Amino acid sequence: MGASTIRFRSRLWPVLSLIIVTLVLLISRGVDATGPAPAQRAGAQQRVFLPHVSNTKLPPQIELVPFTYGFDNITITSITNAGDERLFVSIREGKTWIVNPDGRILPTPFLDIKDRIRYQDNFEQGLLGLAFHPDFPNTPYFYIVYTTHENLEVARGVVNPATPNVVDPQTLQVFITIRKPESSGGPSPVHNGGDLMFGPDGYLYIPIGDGGPDPYDPKGVPGDPYNNAQRRETLFGSILRLDPDPARGLPSDCGLPNFYSIPRDNPWLNDNGCNEIWAHGLRNPWRMSIDHLTGDFYVADVGEWLREEVNYLPADQAGGQNFGWHCWEGTVDYSLIQPKVAPLCQKDTTYTFPVFEYDHSHGECSIIGGKLYRGAQYPALYGRYFFGDWCTGQLWTMYNYQDQWRVETAGTRRILFSTFGEDVHGELYAGSYADGTLYKVKVR
Repeated sequence: MGASTIRFRSRLWPVLSLIIVTLVLLISRGVDATGPAPAQRAGAQQRVFLPHVSNTKLPPQIELVPFTYGFDNITITSITNAGDERLFVSIREGKTWIVNPDGRILPTPFLDIKDRIRYQDNFEQGLLGLAFHPDFPNTPYFYIVYTTHENLEVARGVVNPATPNVVDPQTLQVFITIRKPESSGGPSPVHNGGDLMFGPDGYLYIPIGDGGPDPYDPKGVPGDPYNNAQRRETLFGSILRLDPDPARGLPSDCGLPNFYSIPRDNPWLNDNGCNEIWAHGLRNPWRMSIDHLTGDFYVADVGEWLREEVNYLPADQAGGQNFGWHCWEGTVDYSLIQPKVAPLCQKDTTYTFPVFEYDHSHGECSIIGGKLYRGAQYPALYGRYFFGDWCTGQLWTMYNYQDQWRVETAGTRRILFSTFGEDVHGELYAGSYADGTLYKVKVR
């Protein structure tokens, strides 16, 4: 190395040192990438932009810490709140329990419908979802989705203000019934979806799976054998959007009257399909999240053999999206893999592809959708959507920065989590499969 090179570096080192020190200070102060760009200095010839630095040194790493246990059955399918401190934990086997903030489970279930639901050996059946009317308790309604032997049913129940912790199952009234596709062993048990949630617009959103292939056929039935997700004459494979006020919108179409109405801006009105449908093209949407602050919509869709995906719809975008199944599995052209599907896929169709997908190359098998965090306890998690994979226990968080999605690993938990939910403060919880434990989501 020549003397001139050494002299050049010796002059440059003070400048480099100043830059390094400045960057270290910025990182240690936690520059927030979501904040405004730095102001331009007077007389400067060009604007100077700070590099993107997260407000934590590492992406937030998530722990699932046992919060309470002791449910008399074992698989948790839904976790929600009614706008107060109570946590409502539903289990596949047909009961919903109330959990107090201290983790104490009330001895009598809030709801017990074990005599009307049916399930087999997976958590895609049974009592699947619970949501309370946005004006609860002034409007004392709650809504559930569950499976019987032959049907997927949506029902509305009433909470008596005199007994707010126990509801009479006789108040339940079924207003949507979807007959499950037949298979060689009876009605198909899988691909029910069944989550449900109210958005900031006051409407009830219900993702429904495609109804399922024939699980008893040893040869297997690829894709969506009834093409349900690409049709609108059935509610399968779609997201329903309902107005809980039966007098405000249009009359119900594929459900019973006087329980809800159809929002007047639903995308497919009077087209010989079900007017309740807001979006379609889904295989098995297993848990969704609607951002309470913005109204943005996230839905995780379980793939077949190739892709697990996260679909996103911003609040300012109208419905009418086709998420592609079974013409597409994520961004993979499914009709090329299964040519029999090709005639069912219209060439002039516009598909909405996922904002994130992953394959099964590391043992992954089934995405479990989480929530977008708006709580106050963990600022590093604020504004991030999180989700995981059932087989591997891998967790991720994702967020949008300058119109680009950033996805970061958030740790691996060796827990067969089956669902995620939130309390009234926006803090997050996880339910598990086959151990009856309710976990709380923490950041370490």
